[in-house]
Parts: sequence; C-alpha cells; structure tokens
Amino acid sequence: MKVEERNTSARYYVNAKLERAKAAKVEDFLDLVMVEEINTLLTDLIEVNAKGFRGVVVTAIVGIHINPKYDPLNNFYDCNPRSIFEEGIWYALTENAIPCGKSDPLNVAKNINQLDEAWATGRRPQSAAMAAVKFLRLVVQSKGKRREQLIDYFFYKLICYAQSLGSHVLAPAESNGSSNRQLAEKLMRFSLNFPESGNIPQYLIAKLIEEIFISSPIKICGGDESVFGTNTTSKKPADIWAELDGQPINLYEVTVKKVNHKRLDDCIDALRALNGLNMPVTFICRIPEDTSELNLINGVIKYKGKVFDFVDIREFINSASALLMPVQLAEVIDMLANFTSDINVSLKTKEGWNSFFGNK
Repeated sequence: MKVEERNTSARYYVNAKLERAKAAKVEDFLDLVMVEEINTLLTDLIEVNAKGFRGVVVTAIVGIHINPKYDPLNNFYDCNPRSIFEEGIWYALTENAIPCGKSDPLNVAKNINQLDEAWATGRRPQSAAMAAVKFLRLVVQSKGKRREQLIDYFFYKLICYAQSLGSHVLAPAESNGSSNRQLAEKLMRFSLNFPESGNIPQYLIAKLIEEIFISSPIKICGGDESVFGTNTTSKKPADIWAELDGQPINLYEVTVKKVNHKRLDDCIDALRALNGLNMPVTFICRIPEDTSELNLINGVIKYKGKVFDFVDIREFINSASALLMPVQLAEVIDMLANFTSDINVSLKTKEGWNSFFGNK
C-alpha cells in the first residue's frame, strides 16, 4: 500500500468508527459495560486532559486495521505512527470534534517500540499510560468479534467524552462597568492559573500586542497560528514576533515555565539557523519564579554574547491593557473567550474561565 493510500485509509477508518459510535447506545455494549476493569481502563485513558495516550491507542488500532499482523505492544513504530496520525487520523478526529494535538502518539511514545509497564511508569498521568498498555493488551489478545467490540467501545467512549466537553457552556465575559486595570487583573490571574500548557498566556500576549499596533504598519505574527493544528512552523523566529516590511524587528518568547540556560541555548541555536542572532529577544515570563536559575541584572542577561531582556508577564499584561481603549480590551477578552472555547482546551480551563469571567 502506498503512503498516501495508507494515510487515507487511516482517516476513513477512524471516521467510519466515530460515525458508528455516534449512532450507538450503551445497550449495544452491555457485555463490556458490566466488566469493571474495561470501564476503569477507558475512563483512565480517555477522560483526561493528556491526549497522547489515547493517541497511542487509536494509532495502534488503526495500525492493526491496516495490517492484521501488526504488533503494537512490541513493534509500535512498525505502523509508521507519525505519518498515519498526522496525515490521516488527526483529520478524522478533528472533523469529529475529538480533542487531539498535532502529534499525540509521538508526544508520549517517540522512538518507543515496546509499550509496556516499564514505558508507562513515570509517565504523566501514569494511570492513563498504564490504561493504554492494558487496553491494547486486551485488544491484541482478543480475536474476531470480541476484538471489534472492544474497539467499537473505545470509539463510543471517545465520542461520549467529546460530547461532554462540547456541552460545557463558556460564560460570556461581561466587561461593562470594569476598568482596564480590573479586567487586566482577571486576564492575568486566569492566564497564570490556567495556562493550558502555555497556550493561553501566549495567545493573550499576542492579542494585546496586536491591539497596541493595530493602526501601525508593524505586523504581529505567531499569535494566530493554531496551537492545535498540524501545520507547525519549524522556522518561527520566536513564539511571537513583530514585523516591519516583512522583516522581523522584535522577538518575544512567552512562557510560564522555568527559563534556564538550556532554554537560552535553544533560542540562540534557532536564531543562528535563521541568521537572526542580531534580533532583539524579550522573554515575557514570571519574575522571579521562572528566572531563579539566571543571574538577571535589572531584567537583562548577556549569555554567550547574546543579550536577552526579561519582562514580568503580570506587569506586561497590566501595562499593555492600560494602553488600550476599553473597546480594544473588550475585543481581546472576546478573542480569548473564543480561543478557550476550542474543543481541545481542557474542561478545567473552561471552568477556570467561568470562575473569573462568569457572572457571580
């Protein structure tokens, strides 16, 4: 089978299974519903924010469909997981509003062939990793109708989980009557308490900068790239950057994780590859929490000949909000609400939004 045919087959198979699951009822799986072990495994595997482990399972199931002799537990990479997921499975999951990332199986099983307890130990959450191993073991050991029933039940539970997320209503943000400072405080606290792997702060900072330069010839890039899509840009100079006449002029790295010398090395390597070592770089992060390993002097460090500026993210959000007209800040909040409503954003973060912006 050619690569394109294989990937198309993967997409078609997952679409067909999900469509079948949408029409199914719990009564169709009474034999499995009564087995506590199976229900516990699928709950631990599916009903978690971590998408990688269910990505491993769906990829393995597709691999078995394409090649019945495929052994995902001992030779996971034999199914070409990156290709069939990114060029086939991802599209089917996205079309059916199933939460998924760009490269789910690779995020937790990159260069891993054996899926067993040793692989699962220490993964986060470990319960999801163990569930992936044990459920795949059940699938591999089962034959014929029993195997198909297990696979169909997996897709049914996946659909049920996605539908439960889709039914969650995000509270509309009410900005009338609040000052820019009051709204900035909510934005700051929400983005730091519910960072969603850093995606929320990065998106918020991008939108604030965009609004500041909205009437300027300067273009802000990076903020509109979907963090959930498959078209990742390998040649991005930074998380966010400002361009003038098509040329980057300022680079911004936004994070709520530790910034250490390794992170600075990675930044230097990326800039060197783009011939951009002369471009100014500003890290927008929590100071001092994220910079405790660096010897900053007045928010600046010179490392391997490169100067890096650091700005506290809380101060940045407050200052940027103060520069905007109320209608602009309201627009930023609306865009962030729309971003948070995405099916791939966790229920925890959606509930966090409601706790900060919902009517109390």
